[in-house]
Amino acid sequence: MKKVVAICAAAVTGAIGLGLAFSLMPLSASETPPATPVTLATPASASAPTPSHPSLPALPSPAVTAAMFQPAPTPAPAALGAAQPAAAQTVAAAPVAEEPAVPGKRLPSYTYLEVDAPYVALTFDDGPNPETTPKLLKILADRHVKATFFMLGNRAVQAPEVVKAVAAAGHEIGNHSWSHPQLTKLTVAAADKQVEDTSALLEQITGAKPILMRPPYGSMSPSLQAHLYEKYGLSQIFWSVDPLDWKVRDSQAVYDQIMKQVRPGAIILSHDIHPTTVAAMPRVIDALIAKGYKIVTVSELIAHGRPPAPKVVAQAEPQPKKKPKPAHPTMGASASTKPIPASAPGAPMSITPAVAAPAATGSITRN
Repeated sequence: MKKVVAICAAAVTGAIGLGLAFSLMPLSASETPPATPVTLATPASASAPTPSHPSLPALPSPAVTAAMFQPAPTPAPAALGAAQPAAAQTVAAAPVAEEPAVPGKRLPSYTYLEVDAPYVALTFDDGPNPETTPKLLKILADRHVKATFFMLGNRAVQAPEVVKAVAAAGHEIGNHSWSHPQLTKLTVAAADKQVEDTSALLEQITGAKPILMRPPYGSMSPSLQAHLYEKYGLSQIFWSVDPLDWKVRDSQAVYDQIMKQVRPGAIILSHDIHPTTVAAMPRVIDALIAKGYKIVTVSELIAHGRPPAPKVVAQAEPQPKKKPKPAHPTMGASASTKPIPASAPGAPMSITPAVAAPAATGSITRN
């Protein structure tokens, strides 16, 4: 009986072990039981059954997986432009910055001109002045001389009748800014307004738009010059003769400096607001005419002359570098001797060991 019970117990134990072994074996693809479809519930309905592995993300469907690993199609050449980022399209569509008025051409600005005849131009700044400018007009008219007046807007607006008298006498009127600031220290907008307001006022008074400008203090930058030329067509006029009449209020000094510096093609700077300058003009004009000079306006001087040719500076050829001299040159060294390092006290001496003379085989005879 005991044997029968033992045999039955062994059989039961074996069956249980065999069942556990089969339950732990992985299933093949064909043996995978069909998945029970799960209906996703809305927040208001009952929650879906909890998955067996809540910590693992749900795998995408086979269709989604296939789409994820599909290589992206290469766009056709014609469609490449549309596939670019928006930033690249913005750069391509941005307007190209305009070049200066005439690329590669020198903007019109003059300090003096090269002329084939003794022409010079008299110019007067900072007016008009209701007291001194009419006196100067009388001096010029008596000598049949025409000059160029660079006027300030804030003074022209106070003496429009003087401005009209200058224009009526056949003199040239140019822009000298509104209030005489250093334009290069202003913003482009502020400098532009100084010029625009003055030109508009002078055109309103005389009916003629200025085409010449003298920047206060002669201060002008290439970018501002290009801006004023492109917008208003203004040529910049500087000077080659400066009597410093604004600083030295002496008629004789004004006369001396002008006659000392004047050359054919010169543009002479002076100021019609100073009584000492106006007082010097009769002598200056008479002396210039006596020396054969022909006094004209700046525009006439430009028409008679040509701007100086730019100087061409030849570029020097690079020179071969010289070898540094030794810090402690060896006395009597030849030209082919290599430099000695600075740390070496001198060229090492070559010491040849003395070779012993062979032993004498006979007796030594002394004389």
